[in-house]
Amino acid sequence: MTESERRELSLLLEWNSPSIKSLQFIKLHKQLIYVFDNSPYYRKKFESAGVNPHHMRSLAEIEQYPTFDKDEERLSQAKSLQLYNHPLGMHITCDIRSVNRISASSGTTGNPSFQGHTAYDRKIMLKNFTRLSKINGLKPGDKVLMAGVMSMWVAGIPTIDCLLQFGANVIPIGGLVGAQKVVEMITLTYPEVLICTPSFARVILKKARDEMNIDLTRMGLQSICVYGEPGGSIPEIVSEISSGFGGAKVYDMAGGTGCLNPIFGSCEAQEGMHFMAPDHAYLELYDRMTKTVLPMVDGAEGELVYTALERECGPLIRFLDGDKVRINLSPCSCGLPGMRIEILGRVDDMMLVKGVNVFPSAITDVVRKHENQVTGNIRIIRKNTTPVVEPPLRILVETKGVLSSKTKSNLKDALELSIQRQLRFKAAIELYDEGKLKLEYGATGKQQMFLYE
Repeated sequence: MTESERRELSLLLEWNSPSIKSLQFIKLHKQLIYVFDNSPYYRKKFESAGVNPHHMRSLAEIEQYPTFDKDEERLSQAKSLQLYNHPLGMHITCDIRSVNRISASSGTTGNPSFQGHTAYDRKIMLKNFTRLSKINGLKPGDKVLMAGVMSMWVAGIPTIDCLLQFGANVIPIGGLVGAQKVVEMITLTYPEVLICTPSFARVILKKARDEMNIDLTRMGLQSICVYGEPGGSIPEIVSEISSGFGGAKVYDMAGGTGCLNPIFGSCEAQEGMHFMAPDHAYLELYDRMTKTVLPMVDGAEGELVYTALERECGPLIRFLDGDKVRINLSPCSCGLPGMRIEILGRVDDMMLVKGVNVFPSAITDVVRKHENQVTGNIRIIRKNTTPVVEPPLRILVETKGVLSSKTKSNLKDALELSIQRQLRFKAAIELYDEGKLKLEYGATGKQQMFLYE
């Protein structure tokens, strides 16, 4: 990144500056009027809440507008499919003939939800992707092996699209071919950048080391860009992936449903993901239980609510995305200003164990502190999908190699004690030798944490 590019990016990242707030109000006001005037669905929704964007006078008034969640999105899309033969929802705000790409969620919690993009929406995505490239050092001409699931996923073909427009040399193998084919393609093309989920990066390393006798530290990879899971910001996972690929830098990136991704990206400092699109996404921190907006202060935790500021096709207004995050407003050692986030887990994945809120990511963090004896792979046993879980919570943990019976007994006791002390609930640890714990991956390559019995 040149000095002029850094200065330009730094001004943009000052998300709370008067100039950025003024810009956000102008764009938000315009966006709300756009959806109100172009979508009978939104007009009815706003009128029912007693709000009219034509009368909006301040940014703070956004809190008076109704929220939007995944269930509402799916119902809207089911109705548009029934009435108009398209799955983009009754909340669509543009002519269906203006849509030139449709993407979808993985559908792991039900039917897939769909997103449409106009040509203008794709231009905004490219702008955000270009900012991400400045933060993680991607350059036009870099050989990029795309090993994430492409298919319909919103992080698949849209990422390929941005890479091509950016000028990268794209190797679009995709993750569905399996780890062995990806390893083979790495040895045949020597990419400089690999893109995939963090769990798949670990699978690739294990496949190359244990079954193919291939040393991926010698392939010349310079950076690994990961997304879709919290692992890209967990130091132990970052260290494992980096060392496995010969010291390659690991960068995390994320977005928000309804916004034009990416909107978050980590730098080399690995101190959280920078919010790099305040001109394209308006964020709120939310408590779904009390239905209140929380202050964006350092260390605050809550669910992110997203409002797209310039989207043409079906922008989601005040969308409850389900990501619980921690806000970081302290200066980043990379020198870039602004807000950073740490994704703690999915609100939908939260368990209530004897009155204690528990996220799978928190359990993984505790387990990984015993990194000399565990791989970090875990599965959590659930009887059903209700959040209330009776203790002890059964947790399957994979060990490194094959441990002796005495060592396993000591490790089991240590893990249960650590969880009791740090997370305040009782766990029942079951240890599996390396390779014996069955791992499962969803349609988008994300590791499935829960195992239902």
